[in-house]
Amino acid sequence: MTRGARRGLLWLGAFVALLGALAVLFARGPAVDPAGYGPAPAFALPDLQGRTVTLAELGGANVVLRFGSVACTDCASDWNLLGQWQRGAGSRIRIVAVEVGQPADVVRVKLSGEQLPVPVLVDAGGQVAAAYGVRSLPSFAFIDAGGRLLAVDPVITHGAVWSASTWTFHLDQLLRADQAEGAARSGAALR
Repeated sequence: MTRGARRGLLWLGAFVALLGALAVLFARGPAVDPAGYGPAPAFALPDLQGRTVTLAELGGANVVLRFGSVACTDCASDWNLLGQWQRGAGSRIRIVAVEVGQPADVVRVKLSGEQLPVPVLVDAGGQVAAAYGVRSLPSFAFIDAGGRLLAVDPVITHGAVWSASTWTFHLDQLLRADQAEGAARSGAALR
């Protein structure tokens, strides 16, 4: 088999895997009600170096999960934007990219030339995205420092469908949740 034929089969396999992951996403629907401020679904996903990262390890900070895919054209150009958002948020919020529908080796190859401003995790089978109720890519999940899922919002960053005001609204929600939780802890300590 020629090198070109192998490459074509690899791309075909990656495309079929992405379609399968998307089918899982659309078939399952949301596992949590983001409006209910329920606990964020736990996960354990590999990063690009193969180390397993859990939601619990990210705990104690506000977390924004960006669900995207290396096969998604609207996701391909948002790395600079993610970096700008992370720099703007500073240590108050931790942005983590979750690449959906592709095995880690494919994600590694596709992102090898990118300057990655945020950690990247791999959800090859799409189970974590499905647990968060993600229906389209890219989407963002906003988790407060207490581990509550505040919102899951689909967005097309490249097409500017998701405005800066929407981003600011969700960040403000995270920070208000932090303030309320901090006030509750202070009140309990004074009693």
